Amino acid sequence: MKSQVSMDEFRKNLSEIVARVMYGDQTYLVKKHSRSGVVVISEREYENLRDPRKRFDSKSDWNKFFKFTDKIRSAMSVKDQLRLEKIINREIKAIRSKKAIKD
Repeated sequence: MKSQVSMDEFRKNLSEIVARVMYGDQTYLVKKHSRSGVVVISEREYENLRDPRKRFDSKSDWNKFFKFTDKIRSAMSVKDQLRLEKIINREIKAIRSKKAIKD
């Protein structure tokens, strides 16, 4: 569940919001001047976003996911497969360049 709070509400209720995120599996969108700004998520959810393998309970589930994506890909035209591959490669290159800058 995603809740929205203003920056003032966030400051006033920080302890309660943190508890809800940690123990209630909630997500908060913190707005500043009515504009979206920050999302507060649990550490577990953050780790799942950083490492997709952690989203799966087992290696078997991980492998099932890739079998499923392969099935979807095989239903696509060759032209669409090539276009998808190009997009994926571009995104991988962008992520790797960002990582290289940080290192």
